[in-house]
Amino acid sequence: MGVCDDRKQPRLALLEALSNGRASLRYAAASGQQQRPVPLKQVELIVPLSASSSSDLAHALSATSSSSTELALAWMESQQQQSPAQSYSLASLGQLLRNDPTPQQLAALWLSLQGPQDLWRWKAGLATARSSSELRQLRRSRRSQQLEQAGRQGLLDAIAARRPITALVGSKPAQELLRGLKQLAGAEKPEEVSLAPELHQALQRAGYDGSAQVLQQVLVDLGLLQPGQPLRLLGSAWESNSEVELPTAQIDPQRRDLTHLSCFSIDSASTQEVDDAIGLERRDGDLWIWVHIADPHQWLEPGDRLDLEAQRRGSTLYLSGGAMPMFPMAVARDCMSLRPMRRCGALSVGVLLDADGAITAVEPCRSWVKVSYGLTYEDADDLIELAPPEDPDLAELAELLKRRTAWREQQGALLMEQAEGRLFRYGAAELALEITEPGLARSCVSEAMILAGAAMAEWSSQHELAMPFRVQAGSSQDNAEANQWPQGPVRWAQQRRGLSRSRLQSKAEPHGSLGLPMYLQWTSPIRRYGDLLAHRQWLQFSGHLEGEPLDAEAIGALLQRLDQGQREASLIARQDQRMALLEWLAGPIPQWPQPATLLSWLREDNGIALVRLEAWAMELPAQIEAGLGLGDQLFIQLERVDPASDLLRLKGIAG
Repeated sequence: MGVCDDRKQPRLALLEALSNGRASLRYAAASGQQQRPVPLKQVELIVPLSASSSSDLAHALSATSSSSTELALAWMESQQQQSPAQSYSLASLGQLLRNDPTPQQLAALWLSLQGPQDLWRWKAGLATARSSSELRQLRRSRRSQQLEQAGRQGLLDAIAARRPITALVGSKPAQELLRGLKQLAGAEKPEEVSLAPELHQALQRAGYDGSAQVLQQVLVDLGLLQPGQPLRLLGSAWESNSEVELPTAQIDPQRRDLTHLSCFSIDSASTQEVDDAIGLERRDGDLWIWVHIADPHQWLEPGDRLDLEAQRRGSTLYLSGGAMPMFPMAVARDCMSLRPMRRCGALSVGVLLDADGAITAVEPCRSWVKVSYGLTYEDADDLIELAPPEDPDLAELAELLKRRTAWREQQGALLMEQAEGRLFRYGAAELALEITEPGLARSCVSEAMILAGAAMAEWSSQHELAMPFRVQAGSSQDNAEANQWPQGPVRWAQQRRGLSRSRLQSKAEPHGSLGLPMYLQWTSPIRRYGDLLAHRQWLQFSGHLEGEPLDAEAIGALLQRLDQGQREASLIARQDQRMALLEWLAGPIPQWPQPATLLSWLREDNGIALVRLEAWAMELPAQIEAGLGLGDQLFIQLERVDPASDLLRLKGIAG
C-alpha cells in the first residue's frame, strides 16, 4: 500500500486490517513509523498480497523512487498512443515501461509519482500525462516564480545595503514590501506597524533603530525620498505625478470678451501656477473690480483622468524643497495659467462696492482675458506707490480694496499684517530662511481674492446653489483680553485663541476671522480641488458645462473626502517644516540668543509659552523663566536641538 500522512510524506506499508473506515498498516522498519490506524482516504493500493510472494513484498517495502528518466520514458510512450490524454492505473502505467513489472518496481513508480515531477498528474489512483502545452505553461510559471523570488531577495538585499531600489519595485512581491515601507513611513507609532519578517530583518541590517531620522535617511538612500523630504510624503497622493500629454482646449462660445480691460497678475518671481489676476473697469461712472481666475475646465471634463488625479491629491503641496502640484506642472503652467500677453480663458467676477466697502453688485461670467502686466510683488508695490497718471488702474484698485478691508475690519475681521519666515531647500538640499514682508501689493491681492470668494458665496446663496463654503465659528472681537492690547503680534495671538478651526461644508455660515457672513474659496482652482469644485458647480448651474450641479448632500460627502486629503497635506507640510527647522537650528547659521516677544501662554502652569522671534519672523514654543508676562521682551537661548529624536528646547530669559 502507499500512504500519504498528514504531512504529505509518501510511505510504503502492508495492509494488515480494516476497521471503521481506518486501516492498520505495517511500515518498513527503516521508516521509523509506528503501527497506527489511518483513514482509508490516505491509502492507495499498489499490489495485492495474493499476487505477490513474501520476498517480493519485502523488497517492495524497501523500494525507492524511480528515476526521472523512467517517468519521462513512460510519458513519451503515452504520447504515442491513440489517446495521449488517457488515464493509467499504476499497473498499466508500469506496463508502458515493462511487460511484467514487479511489486518493487510498482512501489518505486508510485513513490516517484508522489514526488516533485511535471510529466504526470496523479489523482484517485490514476496517472494522466500532461500535454506539451501544459508542460510549457507549468515551466514558465515555475520560472516566473523563481524570478519573483530572486527579485524579492534582491530587493531585500538592496534594502539591507541601502542601495537604490526604484528599478527593482515593479513585481508584485516587491510592491508588497514597498507597501510595508510606506506604512512605516506614514505611521504615527512606527513600533505598532506589523512588517513582513524578512523586511524587518532587512531594515535592521540597514541600521534602522526605530527613529524617524534614521528611517528618513534609509529611504533617501533607497531612492524613495529626496533629501529633506518628510516621511509622510512616501505613500501619499503626492508621491508621484504621472506625465500626461497636454490637453486640447474646449471651446465655449458663451465666453465674455474682457481683453480690452487692464489686467494685472501679481505673484512671487518663482510662481509657476498663475491662477489669478485683477483688473478695473470704468462703467457709467462706477468703478468695477474684476477678479479673473484660471479656468481649468477649459482643459478637462468632470471624471476624466486629469480631474480624478487632481481630486486624489486635493491640493498642491508646498514643501521646503518645492511645490508638488495638484495638476501635472506642464498642464498647470503651460495650459491653465493666466500668462501675460496671451488670450486666456478665465472665470471672472465683477464686483461693485458702495462707499463703505460693502458689496452692492456681483457679475460672474466665463471670459476671455489678457494679462497686461505680469508683476512681482515688489514691482506692483512700486506701481501702486508711484500711481503714474498714464496707468492709474492698479493704484485705484488698491484704494478700492483698502475700503473693503476697512469694512471687513468693522465686521470683526482679524487683520494680521506681519512678516512670515519660512525655510526653503536650495541646491544640495541646503536650507535658507526666506522672510515674506507685508506690503501694498500683497494686501491688495489678498483682499481681492477674499472679495471674490465673498461675492461668489453671496451670489450662490441667493441662487440656492450648493457650494463648498468655508466657515469658521467665533469672532476675534469676542476676546476681551485681546482687546486690551494694541494692534500687533500679542493682540493677534490672543484673538486667534478665540477662533475655531475653519472647515468646509455645503451650507453657508459666517467666517469669523474674515469678518464675513459667508465665504467660499474660489480663486485657486489649479491648486485646490475645493475651488475647482466651486467652479464646476457654477459652470453647470449656468449652462457652460454639461451635467447638473451637485446637491448639498452630495457636496457634503465629497467634502468629507477632500477634508481627509487636506488633513494629510497639513500633516506632511508641518512635518516638513519641523524637520527643516530642527536641521536649520542645529546648523552653524542661527545666532544665539535671539530677541523675542512673549505672545501667549500654551501651558502657563509649566511656564511654556509661544514667543515671536522677529528677526526670523517665526513663532515658536519656549520655556519661560518666572516673572515674565504677555508682551514682555525677552531673549531666547537654544538649550538643545536633536533632529534624530525630534527634540527642540528653547529657554526664554528676561532681556
